[in-house]
Amino acid sequence: MIDIFSAGPRVRRVRFIMWLSLAAAAGAIWFGWDLFQTYGSRPADGGVLAPLGVRLAWGLGVAGLGIAFALGMWLYGRLYVWAIGYDEAADRLYVRTLDLFGDRLASFPVSSITGSDYSPGDLVMYQARVRAPWYYLRVAGRRFPLIIDAQGQFAPAPLTKRLFGRTG
Repeated sequence: MIDIFSAGPRVRRVRFIMWLSLAAAAGAIWFGWDLFQTYGSRPADGGVLAPLGVRLAWGLGVAGLGIAFALGMWLYGRLYVWAIGYDEAADRLYVRTLDLFGDRLASFPVSSITGSDYSPGDLVMYQARVRAPWYYLRVAGRRFPLIIDAQGQFAPAPLTKRLFGRTG
């Protein structure tokens, strides 16, 4: 098997944010529960317990945001490719993606790749500028495309050129 891509140390950052999202979800659930029980009773909130519907909306809203963040990171990890291997004899790609605890290995024939797109990943907000380019790799039978960090290490191989439009 030939290794044609590795995300390198970036995979640790993604995994850390995945774990951080679990902690954030736990905190949001706790804070949402606290809001549900006490919203309105604090002097800053008016000193009178808010109606049930208001407390329920605040509690579910805060908890829901934390849960949505954790679920979004879990989905991102399942799409984030940290390693790709190629078996010449079988003409198959072996793709490793992240899970919350461990990783997943998927295998599919090269012929099932339906395309790839490049995104420059430019984000400018006020004075901050982020450049995080990536590739989308579309595979037949998968609902969502795989995400490949363009700042990872690519092998200088014809297959890499064919899949992603670049080498090395």
